[in-house]
Amino acid sequence: MKKIFTLIIVLTFAYTLHAQWVPQATGFSLPSVGVNYISAVDQNVLWATGYDGSGGGANLQVFTRTNNGGDTWTAGEIPGYSAYGVSMISAVDYNTAWVPLYTENAQGGVLVKTTDGGATWTVQTTAAFSAPDGFPNVVHFWNANDGFCMGDPNGGYFEIYTTTDGGNNWVRTPQANIPAQLSGEWGVVGYYSVVGDNVWFGTNKGRIYKSADKGLNWSVYATGFAATVYTDVRFKDANHGIALDRGQSTTGAKRETFDGGATWALINQTGVVYKEGFSWVPGLANTCVATGSDQALPGVAYSIDGAHTWTEFNGTAGIQFLFTKWVDNSHGWAGDFTDAVTPTTLGGMYKYNGVLTDILNVDPKQGDVKIYPNPSTGEFTFAIIGFEGKDVELSIYNAVGQKVYNKMSNESLVSYNQVVDLTQLGAGIYVAEVQCGKKLIQQKLIVE
Repeated sequence: MKKIFTLIIVLTFAYTLHAQWVPQATGFSLPSVGVNYISAVDQNVLWATGYDGSGGGANLQVFTRTNNGGDTWTAGEIPGYSAYGVSMISAVDYNTAWVPLYTENAQGGVLVKTTDGGATWTVQTTAAFSAPDGFPNVVHFWNANDGFCMGDPNGGYFEIYTTTDGGNNWVRTPQANIPAQLSGEWGVVGYYSVVGDNVWFGTNKGRIYKSADKGLNWSVYATGFAATVYTDVRFKDANHGIALDRGQSTTGAKRETFDGGATWALINQTGVVYKEGFSWVPGLANTCVATGSDQALPGVAYSIDGAHTWTEFNGTAGIQFLFTKWVDNSHGWAGDFTDAVTPTTLGGMYKYNGVLTDILNVDPKQGDVKIYPNPSTGEFTFAIIGFEGKDVELSIYNAVGQKVYNKMSNESLVSYNQVVDLTQLGAGIYVAEVQCGKKLIQQKLIVE
């Protein structure tokens, strides 16, 4: 009935990549263990959980952690829950973390906590997740005391709890504070996002729930995806976010919002569209990273225009990348699978070893255009934002004022891209004009 779609049969492994991505060993003792979630405390302290990527469908209760940025990982296991799967993990330091555990056979679920680095785990009994419908999907802690957790509807409404004492006491959010779910609607393991006090989680019905007060009161919004779409959500700030189609037959479709989730518009994506992991890069205005684990389309790519145009990292095509998490523009990780022969010492994680930069910082409320790369050899991408449903005219003039390109458009998207090819015109300086109503934007183009 439920919702894990990340089962991957690992056929081959490759460890020689471009220097931007460095392999790390997660320390999991079993072969083909994939990383399904990463919780980053800072650039040094991270925790991750694993799942069976062999195709056998076994339940694993494994985790790993590092305090040196992944140079070494120490793996462990949560004992006593062999029938349970791990939803995700939330950590606040190298010793303290929470994990929701679920079952698919109406046995309910549990939320467990460690304060000694995973040596022992204690059940958070006041977050009940009782059988037969209890199914914990996500947990998040802002600090050592304040947290929330969310599970499927149980007793007629979504099972959401909050705590202010580290989980010693959890209080269930009243039904009156949570909009009613649709028939057959539930949450999904790991499908949530947090920015400040704002919390969002996605459902299997193309909708997202939002709380602006750490889980005490909730609203619900339709993303525009079909009511059959499993919807993940990732927010960059309190207003700008991405909804991701995570359905079983997904094409990697994405929608974006600039008002906290109330309204959404489809993104016109170009480049290689990966469908597994997605993460914004903190500190950069519009840069994000997406991963692919599908054997038909594995790899990792980045976007500098808010998930509209994707560029593959050099040397990564054909490698299966899983969940990705970024702390800043030079510290990012992406899950992999442990080696089939020597799993403890080989495979499981990649770390980014470069520096990402962001050239786009567009205010959607003002309406603007960014052009990149500029200079170029003749092909330019125009990132146009803030003119949804309006007539936009793009004109390009040569050095003597002759119009050499003209195109009218009227998109139903909040932001979209137009690619212009000037390679046939030769090297030189050109002027681009973008006009929408009375607003005129002019920029110089250089063809090398």
